[in-house]
Amino acid sequence: MVMQYHLVAFVILLVAVIAVFAFRSSTDDSQVQEDFDRFLNEPMSPRQAVRFYERYVGHKYENQGYDVSYLAGLKGHVDQGRDIIVKTPKEILVIQTRAFGRRRVVHDNDIYQLFGKMTHFKLTSVDPNRTTRAIFYSTSNFSSLAKQAASTLGVEIRTEKFNRTYPMIKCSVSPTGEKNYYLPFDPVYDRVKIDHKRDEHFVRTVHQAVKKGFKRAG
Repeated sequence: MVMQYHLVAFVILLVAVIAVFAFRSSTDDSQVQEDFDRFLNEPMSPRQAVRFYERYVGHKYENQGYDVSYLAGLKGHVDQGRDIIVKTPKEILVIQTRAFGRRRVVHDNDIYQLFGKMTHFKLTSVDPNRTTRAIFYSTSNFSSLAKQAASTLGVEIRTEKFNRTYPMIKCSVSPTGEKNYYLPFDPVYDRVKIDHKRDEHFVRTVHQAVKKGFKRAG
C-alpha cells in the first residue's frame, strides 16, 4: 500500500510538473507572438521599409525552393548594389530592390548601375552552367528613360507593392535535427535558409510554427 501511495504521488507530481512546463511554454509563445505582432504593426522607418521589401522579394524565390542570399542584410553598405542573389538550376539572378514613396520613381542611372553590377558579378563569379541576368524590383514606377535603358540592356523591371502579412517566420531544422523558428528581428534571420526538402517551412504565426514542432531559437 505504501509503495502504491508513493507511486500515485509521484505520478501526480509528474503530471503537475508537465502541466506547469506546458503552461510556461504556451505563455512564452504567446509573448513572442505579441512581440511579433508589435513588430508588424509599428510604423517603419525608411531603412526598415527597404529591408522589409528586400525580404519580401527574396521570399518569393525562397518559397520556390531556390537558393537566396541577402547581401544587403548580411553586408550592409558593401553589398555592391546587389541586394539579393538568387540561384536557380539554370540561372543566377542579380536583384536590386527599391522601396519608395508614391512620388519617387526609378531613373535610368539606377538601371545602368544594376547592369554594371550584374556584369561585374558575371565576370568574377564563374559558373558555366548558369546564365546571369538582372531584375529590378520597385514599389514605385520606372521613368520612361529607365524603361528604355532596361529594354536596351535586357534588365527585367517589375513594379510590385508589398504587404506585411506574407509568411515570414522561418522554421528551420539544424544539422543535429533541432527544430527552431526565427523571426525577422532575430540577428541570424537573413542567414537562415529554408530547404523544403528537409521539412522546413515559412509560416505566418508562432502558433503555426509550434504546431509543426518548432521552438523559439536561442
